[in-house]
Amino acid sequence: MIVMGIETSCDETAAAIVKDTDKIFSNVILTQIPYHRRFGGVVPEIASRRHLEAINSVIDEAVFKSGFEMSHIDRFAVTVGPGLVGSLIVGIVAARTLGKIYKKPVFGVNHILSHLAVNFLFDEISPPYLGLVASGGHCDLIHAKTHNDFEVLSKTRDDAPGETFDKIAKMLGLPYPGGAEIEKIAKRGNPDSVKFPVPKFKDGSDDFSFSGIKTFVKNRIGETPKDKIPDLLASFQKAVAKIFADRIMNAVKKTNCIRVILAGGVISNNFIVSFLSEECAKNSVQLFWPRPEFCTDNAAMTACRGFLQESSLKLIPQPDLKI
Repeated sequence: MIVMGIETSCDETAAAIVKDTDKIFSNVILTQIPYHRRFGGVVPEIASRRHLEAINSVIDEAVFKSGFEMSHIDRFAVTVGPGLVGSLIVGIVAARTLGKIYKKPVFGVNHILSHLAVNFLFDEISPPYLGLVASGGHCDLIHAKTHNDFEVLSKTRDDAPGETFDKIAKMLGLPYPGGAEIEKIAKRGNPDSVKFPVPKFKDGSDDFSFSGIKTFVKNRIGETPKDKIPDLLASFQKAVAKIFADRIMNAVKKTNCIRVILAGGVISNNFIVSFLSEECAKNSVQLFWPRPEFCTDNAAMTACRGFLQESSLKLIPQPDLKI
């Protein structure tokens, strides 16, 4: 099946054409980072306007690069949530319009599940599996029993991990997005130099929390010499990785599932992936993750999810869509 994916949930305008979960024929992404950088984060009004300006040319480029005609598309898949409502509208209207013109089905898909689905393009993975999605807006640990039966085991109760990276980068005067900047500086540091608090809930929940370690870094910045900032950031990265590892291993014990897939922008951090890879290897757990360019938002993941999904989600913007 040939599926066109359309992704406009935040600040990337993207379109891709994928066959089943076997081959990517095109994957076009137009980032808006230069427009949002001076504000230190995504401005929803600017994001939706830029999507509107770019969506037609991005779709045209995806079709051109694929070598297909639009009539060859069997199904359109579009992100309906979660995301920014103004941004979601642009992609949904584009997909619905194409579906009407070419008389093809349009499947609304969940952005978080799409992040997980991109892994199937690169590795032979079958359910059941555990999936960790860690990004600027989300942190969810999911037990996938089938491709369409999911249970959320852990979610963040405060900040998302990518959001935490960005906020810490802003404290240090680093440019947006902050994750890559922190990783660069942290490479010069010792990840064992600063002991971080371990977030725990009184109710014993396995949910995530990153606000505590963010505050810890904020309090330490003022008393840390400039030449020791790499140590602080390296230790921060390790603290985040340890939170992920702890929740994953608890989920492995709970579900007896030994396949874990990673997804989301934070997974482009090499230190975090290496740490999780070592922890999984120690516990005989298989670990899969996509190449860095497929960790951040793209439409190939949307197309993959659209292929795997049995039916469409409601084709309206659902900014707070749950799994």
